[in-house]
Amino acid sequence: MAGVRRGAQAVLKYLAPLFVIAIIVQIFLAGEGIFGIKRVDSLDDAKTLDPHRGLGFILTFPGALLLLIVALLAWHPDRRVRIVSIILPFDLFVQSVLANTGRWAGAFHALNGFLLLGLFMWLTHLLWRAKDLAVEGGKAAAVADA
Repeated sequence: MAGVRRGAQAVLKYLAPLFVIAIIVQIFLAGEGIFGIKRVDSLDDAKTLDPHRGLGFILTFPGALLLLIVALLAWHPDRRVRIVSIILPFDLFVQSVLANTGRWAGAFHALNGFLLLGLFMWLTHLLWRAKDLAVEGGKAAAVADA
C-alpha cells in the first residue's frame, strides 16, 4: 500500500498544477466568451461560451472524480494537504451547480472559480515545497553527520 500512496502522491503533485493552468484557461475562455457575444436573447444561446462550458465539464466531472480518487489513494501525511485535496473535488462539483443556477446564486460561480484557483495554487505550492523541505532536511542531516 505504501507504493500506491507514493505513486498517488506523485500524481497529485502534477495534477494540482495542471488544474491551476486549466482554471486560468477557464478564466480566459469565460472573458473571451462574454466579450465575444454579439446579439443573443440569453447566455444559454451564446455559442461563444461553448469552449468555457466544454473545459468546465471536463474539469468538474471526470477531472473532479480523478482528483478525488488520487487524493484518497495518496492520503497525504500532512493533514492540511489531505483535507484540501479531498474537499477540492466536491467544490469543483459545486462549481458546475453554480453555473446552472439563477442570476443571484450564479454570481457565486465566478467567486468560487477564484477560490478554486487559490486553493489549487496553495496545494501546488505545498506539494512542491514538501520536496524542497525534504531535500533541505536531508542535506542538513548529512552536514550534521559529517
